[in-house]
Amino acid sequence: MQNPKKTAHCSVEDEVDIVHFSLRPAVEPDARKIRDLIHRVGINPMDLNWKHFIVAETDEGAFIGCAQLKPHKDGSVELASLAVEGAFRSQGVARALIEQLMAQAPRPLYLMCRPELGIFYERFGFKVIGAEAMPRYFRRMLRVIRVMVVVTRREGPLIMRLG
Repeated sequence: MQNPKKTAHCSVEDEVDIVHFSLRPAVEPDARKIRDLIHRVGINPMDLNWKHFIVAETDEGAFIGCAQLKPHKDGSVELASLAVEGAFRSQGVARALIEQLMAQAPRPLYLMCRPELGIFYERFGFKVIGAEAMPRYFRRMLRVIRVMVVVTRREGPLIMRLG
């Protein structure tokens, strides 16, 4: 990350509560919290290197979300592992994490998401791409995904690009 000491302070008004939270680069003690949250929300638990993460926490210090810029061997960078605790969803935490990472990320920036989340990421400028526009890492993932789709009979994720 470009500026590891940068902290963003956010407030989001809800009909009932105002949630105050901050974003900061993850530190080593966050590694377990990141893994635990990723497992609770049921997203890809691979490559959870805490050094690539930013985290969201309340003013009281409660860990409420995380996301990372995951570098791949082919040089591509992925916005990945976006997770927010259930009680803090729909309160701007995910948006703040995404915007902070987008400000630090090189272009193009890629992500994989469930199909129903595509419209959410389109608001940030991400667009669904075909295999011909994917870097090597994502083309390999697409082959694996196609096998899983056949086996599980579930729809595969979208692969999206910004820039």
